[in-house]
Order: sequence, then C-alpha cells, then structure tokens
Amino acid sequence: MEKLVRAQVITLANEKGDVSGYDLSGVNLSNLDLIAVRFKGCNFHGANLSSSNLCMSNFDDTDLSNCNMSSSNFIGASFRNARLENSDLTFASFIGSDFSEANLTKANFTNSKISTARFHKADLSEANLQMTEAVLIQSDNATLRKVSAFGSSMIGANLSGTNLRGAMLHGTDLSGANLSSADLREATLLETILVAANLENADMRDTHTTGIELQRARLEGLKK
Repeated sequence: MEKLVRAQVITLANEKGDVSGYDLSGVNLSNLDLIAVRFKGCNFHGANLSSSNLCMSNFDDTDLSNCNMSSSNFIGASFRNARLENSDLTFASFIGSDFSEANLTKANFTNSKISTARFHKADLSEANLQMTEAVLIQSDNATLRKVSAFGSSMIGANLSGTNLRGAMLHGTDLSGANLSSADLREATLLETILVAANLENADMRDTHTTGIELQRARLEGLKK
C-alpha cells in the first residue's frame, strides 16, 4: 500500500476526488475542505482529521482506528465496515452518516451529532455517547454493550434487537424509541425517559432502574 503525505492527499482529492487504497496512517489532514472525496480501503490509523469538512465522503472498509476526528463535519459520510476503535469523534457531526457493520468499540462520540445515522449491526461496545444528539438513529441489531449514553437524546431511535447489556443510560431520552427484543440485562437506567417507547419482548432482567418514565410504553412480553 503506497504511503501518501498531506500535500499528495490534497492534490489527489482536488484533481480526482478519489484517494482510495492508500496508506494515510498518521497523516495530518486537519483544517481541510475535502467534500465528497472517496477514501475507500485506506489506512488512516492514528491520523488527524480534526476540524475538517469531509461531508459526503466515503470511508467504507477503511481503518480509522485511534484517529482524531474531533470537531469535523462528516454529514452524510459513509463508514460501512470501517474500523474506528478508540477514535476521538467528539464535537463532530455525523448526521445521516452510515456506520453499518463498523467497529466502533471504545469510540468517543461525546457531544457529537449523530441524528438519523445508521448503525445496522455495528459494534459500539464500551463507546462513549454522552451528551450526543442521536435522534432517529437506526441501530437495529447493533451491539451497544456497556455503552455510556449519559444525557443523550435518542428520541425515536431504532434499537430493535440491540445488545445494550450493561449500558449506562443515565438521563437518556428514549421517548418513542423501538427497543423491542433488545437485551437490557444489567443495564443502568437512571432518570431514563421511555415515554411511548416499544419494549415488547425486551429483556430487562437484572436491570437497575431508578426514576424511569414509562408512560404509554409498550411492555408486552417484557422480561424482568
């Protein structure tokens, strides 16, 4: 895999809009405007993509582990089957992005915007989702084991069949969310809002609950 430096990336992005298949590990791509660029299959391990505009760009099948992606614009970007373990995604915008089947273990989304993003079958184990805007996210059949979502807004989220075992959902707003068949065993729900949520066939055995709001929630088949 050919290694590129910052200047080469900028040239390829501006001339072709395609930087796929290159080794970009450790490269500094901060403070750049790289809209709708194709980076499919690149190695970004340890790279700096902070404070850049990368909206609508394609990062499918890329290694973005241990990256600094904070305060950047990734609206509508695609990260299908990408690796983002331990990456800093704080204060970034991922509205409408696609993380289907991505590895996001221990990723830090604190204060980020991920509303309407897709996380189908993604692994967010031990990820930090504190204070995120996650309205209408699609996280069906995803793994959010031991995730921390303190103070997050997850209104209308689709978490059907999701593994939330051991999750910390303190002050999380899950109004109208679909949690049908979700695994919430050993999770902590403190002051969690579940108004009009769908908890049909969800598993809440050994779940720690204090001050939760369940008005108009659907509880048929709930295990507790």
